[in-house]
Amino acid sequence: MRKERTDRKPNGGYREPSRVDRFQRLFGSMTDAAFLVETDSGRILACNEAAEHQTGYSKAELIGKDIGGDLQIQDPTITSHTVINRMTSGEGLRFVDRKRRKDGTFYWDEVVLVPFRTETEAVHVSINRDISDRAKREVELRESEARYRSIFESTTDAVLVFDQDGVIVEANPNAYRMYGYELGELIGVPACQVIHPDYFHGFSNFRTAIDGTGRFRARSINLRKDGTPFDVEVHGGRFSFRGSAHLLSIVRDIQEQVEAEKMLEVSRIKVERLHEAATRLADSITVEDICRLAVEAAQEILEFSLCIVLLVENGKLVVHARSEGWPPGSLETSDLSETSVASTTFRTGKTIVFGSASEVPEARSSLQGFQSGISAPIGSVGVFQVVSSEKHAFSEQDVRLLELLLRHTAQAIERIHLQDILVMQANHDPLTGVYNRRYFNQVIEQELSRSKRYDRAIGFLMIDVNRFKEINDRFGHQMGDEVLKSVACLLKDAVRGSDLVIRYGGDEFLIVLMEPEGECQIVKERIAAAVEERNKTNELIQFPVTLAIGGAKWKPADTLPIEEVLADADRRMYAAKRELNGE
Repeated sequence: MRKERTDRKPNGGYREPSRVDRFQRLFGSMTDAAFLVETDSGRILACNEAAEHQTGYSKAELIGKDIGGDLQIQDPTITSHTVINRMTSGEGLRFVDRKRRKDGTFYWDEVVLVPFRTETEAVHVSINRDISDRAKREVELRESEARYRSIFESTTDAVLVFDQDGVIVEANPNAYRMYGYELGELIGVPACQVIHPDYFHGFSNFRTAIDGTGRFRARSINLRKDGTPFDVEVHGGRFSFRGSAHLLSIVRDIQEQVEAEKMLEVSRIKVERLHEAATRLADSITVEDICRLAVEAAQEILEFSLCIVLLVENGKLVVHARSEGWPPGSLETSDLSETSVASTTFRTGKTIVFGSASEVPEARSSLQGFQSGISAPIGSVGVFQVVSSEKHAFSEQDVRLLELLLRHTAQAIERIHLQDILVMQANHDPLTGVYNRRYFNQVIEQELSRSKRYDRAIGFLMIDVNRFKEINDRFGHQMGDEVLKSVACLLKDAVRGSDLVIRYGGDEFLIVLMEPEGECQIVKERIAAAVEERNKTNELIQFPVTLAIGGAKWKPADTLPIEEVLADADRRMYAAKRELNGE
């Protein structure tokens, strides 16, 4: 039987509390759950109030329970065998374990086992601190770190972490790929080694960025390990790393984007300049000016050094403009029936682009030495060719911009052609092709002024087709038209290029002779001879076609109006007509 102890002294005073007393008081006042456990069996011998709150059991329910088997989950962290060995040897033990409450829920606690011997039993004290909240936070932290590491490792951008001295302390795999370093080499590299000198503004900027709370975004130029610069976009800001403030820098390689932006800007400028060239083309008044401007625009705007313009004339492609560097004599004309790049381009109306001479066996031998080129149609009027001595010298963009230029070029040339046609129709007789009376009325005053200035005379020959009404009556008006056309050709052949042949009205023609000293009579004789020769082989009608001609001359010193001079020529023509008819 255990001997009962008391703190009361025999003389009525109090003795010092015994070791057991002190233990009991401490045991009861602890805020952590405390159990007195029989070491060999693991049975709970005693517990404090905190143990009740932690486990959900009452003291009465806890006494006698196996602290391991009844409160712990399966596969405990520390086995009973380990506990017995450590407690028997007098050593303490500390571990984290997971236990089950009365309601079936689990919690984590930090356990400290302390050997405690009584006079009769081998026991130990189990002090249990509920660390569920801390364990939960640690789990969340580990999961967060795992997520961070996963993002850090898998992001396609480079991620760099700088300390306050601007030194890299962490880098993701893509950073090594982007900057060309082997794994691990970036750690310890200073910022000035990866940032271009034009964009590096000292390490104090890193401290300022770390001390600030905002985020920043900027474009910069960084350096690869071999010193190659490349354009980047950087997003960064303050970042807590390993317990202290650092600078997180997310770097995106935008080299291709910047180059594309530059190309886009160059294209924009070129298109604007092409539209300016289109305005100049639209203002041009001759085909030669248009061809020259097209070559200049191709050289200045599209930066083509060697180019040529060929327009269609009488079944041939004829050179109308070329760049200064184009080899002389290499190409003057190209027959549309030939097998050549130019003729194929015109016939198909499609642009031909070749990167090497081997791609176009139909290329003319005279253009040997040129490796690549563009042959593009100028609408339906011609061909524009560009060549280079380098292979694959022209891009798709070059082709698109050239085609844009040539659309404006074709429109300008077609406008000139249309104007020429309109002028031709306005000034020429549609049946015979010679000038009409309207044109004569427009130019006669100019010719009179020029004659006065140079003191030279103008000769007029009024010509009528004799018995023309009879021709129409006997052979029809269509045959009459053929006779008029034949006469017009005869008259044009009889005069110089500077002289004018005019259908004055009906079957009457007027010839205006510049500087006619003796010319009027010569032309009359030439016309008479041509008429006589033609009547010998007249294939139109079995009828002699004769012409009545009356001439008059206007001199700068004359005071007679031009109408009187023409009337005089007309009178003489009718006199000749009466003579021919035997009247």
